[in-house]
Amino acid sequence: MGISRRTTLKGLAVAGGIAVAGRAPAAKGARPEPPPDAVGLLYDTTRCIGCKACVVACAEANNLEPDAAYWPGGLYQAPLDLNERTKNVIKLYKGDDGTMSYMKAQCMHCLDPACASACMLGAFKKREFGIVTWDADFCIGCRYCQIACPFGIPKFEWSKALPKMVKCELCNHRIAQGRIPACAEA
Repeated sequence: MGISRRTTLKGLAVAGGIAVAGRAPAAKGARPEPPPDAVGLLYDTTRCIGCKACVVACAEANNLEPDAAYWPGGLYQAPLDLNERTKNVIKLYKGDDGTMSYMKAQCMHCLDPACASACMLGAFKKREFGIVTWDADFCIGCRYCQIACPFGIPKFEWSKALPKMVKCELCNHRIAQGRIPACAEA
């Protein structure tokens, strides 16, 4: 006799209840503290010219397929928004008064990440260097992280047979080697 879906869901509910009950209550209004080894990325909009070199560098450093869907002939990698092949993107902002500037969209690596809070099995966690990362071994593909993120950052690979969640992990593999993120290096 196999395990039914109902039995599995009951087990998950019990495990979730135990995990929640075991947590110490946070002090009211307490803000989480960044880890002592936390890193960050400063993006200066006054210096960005919209060349998207950081987008290309990110894709290369993370072995992502080029996203050239929006250009005729696929000549340029210039995605319009975050997607399964793009972990960061430069967007053009046009104000009503005619002002223009570029903004960078990528994971904010929040102090208290909603994606990690929504992840019932801990696939999203705030790990070393204060970086919010995703672990495929714990992900069941529920996509609650996508819904929970107020910035709409995690993206699901809809085009793959074995999909994963895609988001900026601040090139944690490079930071562990003492290097900086590829987008900042570009």
